[in-house]
Amino acid sequence: MALLLTILSVLALWGLLAVLAAGLLLILKPLDSVRTRLEQITMGVRAIEQETKPLGARAGTLIAGLSDASNSLGATAQHMAEADHHLGAAAPVLRSRLRS
Repeated sequence: MALLLTILSVLALWGLLAVLAAGLLLILKPLDSVRTRLEQITMGVRAIEQETKPLGARAGTLIAGLSDASNSLGATAQHMAEADHHLGAAAPVLRSRLRS
């Protein structure tokens, strides 16, 4: 009787190991797919890093240029607002001259 129970226990253990191995093999393919995608993402990030590396040294110059452009555009906007105000004041006079 003890021999029969030992044999059944060993068979049950082998069955459990077979089920675990089959489950792990089923999980292996999706995990491999995830690994492949992560490798592609890593390569893309490295490519972006290599493409943008020259911008780092010129970032200060770019910021200064954009600051100057912003200041110039602010002054231009102020002049345009003043011109709009003056044209708004002159509009009634110009309309009356056009009607006569």
